[in-house]
Amino acid sequence: MSGLRRALWGIGLAGLLVGAAAIALTLSSDHVTDPWIGATLGPFVGWSFIATGLFAWWRRSCERVGPLMVAVGFAWFVGALSGSDVPWVFTAGLWLGSVYVVVCIHMVLAFPHGWLRSPFERRLVTGAYVLSVVGPLPMLLLGDLDSLDCACPESAIRIADADGLARVLDAAMTVVAVAVVLVVLRILVERRRTASAVQRRALAPVLWSGVALLVGFALVLSADTLGLRTASDITGLAAFAAFASVPYAFLLGILRSRVSRGAVVADLLSGLRDEIGSGDLRSLLAGALGDPDLELAYRLTPGDRIVDGRGHPITLPAADDPRRTSTDVLLDGTTVGAIVHDRSLGDDPQLLSSVAAAAGLAMENGRLQAELRARVDELTTSRARLVEAGVAERRRLERDLHDGAQQRLVALSLDLRLAQARLHADPDGAAGLLGHAQEELRLALAELRELARGIHPAVLADRGLDAALQALAARSPVPVDLRPVGAGRLPEPVEAAVYHVVAEALTNVAKHAHAMQVTVRIDQADGKAIVEVADDGIGGADPARGSGLPGLADRLAALDGRLAIDSPLGQGTRLRAEIPCGTVSSPTPVIQ
Repeated sequence: MSGLRRALWGIGLAGLLVGAAAIALTLSSDHVTDPWIGATLGPFVGWSFIATGLFAWWRRSCERVGPLMVAVGFAWFVGALSGSDVPWVFTAGLWLGSVYVVVCIHMVLAFPHGWLRSPFERRLVTGAYVLSVVGPLPMLLLGDLDSLDCACPESAIRIADADGLARVLDAAMTVVAVAVVLVVLRILVERRRTASAVQRRALAPVLWSGVALLVGFALVLSADTLGLRTASDITGLAAFAAFASVPYAFLLGILRSRVSRGAVVADLLSGLRDEIGSGDLRSLLAGALGDPDLELAYRLTPGDRIVDGRGHPITLPAADDPRRTSTDVLLDGTTVGAIVHDRSLGDDPQLLSSVAAAAGLAMENGRLQAELRARVDELTTSRARLVEAGVAERRRLERDLHDGAQQRLVALSLDLRLAQARLHADPDGAAGLLGHAQEELRLALAELRELARGIHPAVLADRGLDAALQALAARSPVPVDLRPVGAGRLPEPVEAAVYHVVAEALTNVAKHAHAMQVTVRIDQADGKAIVEVADDGIGGADPARGSGLPGLADRLAALDGRLAIDSPLGQGTRLRAEIPCGTVSSPTPVIQ
């Protein structure tokens, strides 16, 4: 920062010296009309641009506009060279005396960010610079400077006496210059028309004074070309006044921003003292920042999900979004949310940081409310899915019973009746039928056990989670490494949820993962049962596909639990479930 300050002090000193030289040159001139007026107003305008530009440069939030404003001031002083009685210096002043107008156009188009927004604007400004240098040449090379009504020196670069041709070429240059000015005016008007309320407020300090300058400059050029001397003098005075007002309009905008910043934060703190909901907080911040489209985004944990005040998932603006951006809100060093606002507010980062800091506690309260609403929405959605899953499961069981065990039992009944009928007449045939009936009964019992295992495995109820998980591991086609941590027996609903999490995870590994090894870890921490199932397969698991993982998430949600899946492509899949388990009933270990 010290290096920047030294550079700015050096530029300011150079501006003072250039202005002093302009004063000396004007007062010593033999052909300048009213030299004292020129020696007073000229340096005043130039120094105004340089001083305001240096202030904007020093603020750093306007550091790209500041150098352009400083350049306008120095370019303005170049025109003072035309007050010299030395032909070469006088000619240089006339030749480059209008460059300041183009630099000012450049600054107005680049305001407030400091850069030209499109290739067309860059070509337009480049053409204007070329025109400001080429435009005066016809009169300097061929024309008669007596029309300036002063005892000024001759052009040092005059090569021929062709005043008529010079005036024709000068008129053509003027037409082109007026066209350029009109195009710039249209760009500025269109920019304001399409700008948001925040952007219009940011453009206001320079926009209107810049528009007035361009209109006055276009009228001056037109009046000069048409030979309307009185109109030219009047419009020239108006254009000068508009030009002189530009740095002060810009300075007023900066000071207004700094003064209003304190008022905005004070009003915001006053409003935050009241108990407000998330909707009121959004309105309060929108009013404080002047952005009616402002939104609040809350960061929920775990998973760092982003939701709005109603708990609905939202996406923050992309980094390259030209209209919207976001500012994080921190509380005790933790991000609790973000303010989504117009990108133009980024021109005053101190205001944004002050508002974000003031709103931190209220945002935390809003985050808790949003988390509660999101949780309610999740439970409502998961409950609906559970009902649908229950209906589908009952239909599946009905179908499996009808197509499997029920048919076998019907066949068994027929075999028993036939055996009864043959018992005396054909004992051997009856024995065969009884043997077949016995086999049908065995198969029916096996199918019923398989169905019962899918509903609630008997081994889980009879022998506990330990034996149930070991049975799952034994049936898995992929080797399973059980890694338990000593813990007490879990409540029955929690054990059932743990069992189904592991069963679904192992089923997915066998079907999709192409894994060589699976690790299952069961733990308890902070009153929660924690299940982790990790494989070394191909990864890329999509929780939204199929019904198994969403069904697990719903089952866990019913117990206020959560399911998280990390499955980078080519790096395996890690499934983690956390289930609140309340009071542990007995010291029986989950896994030996």
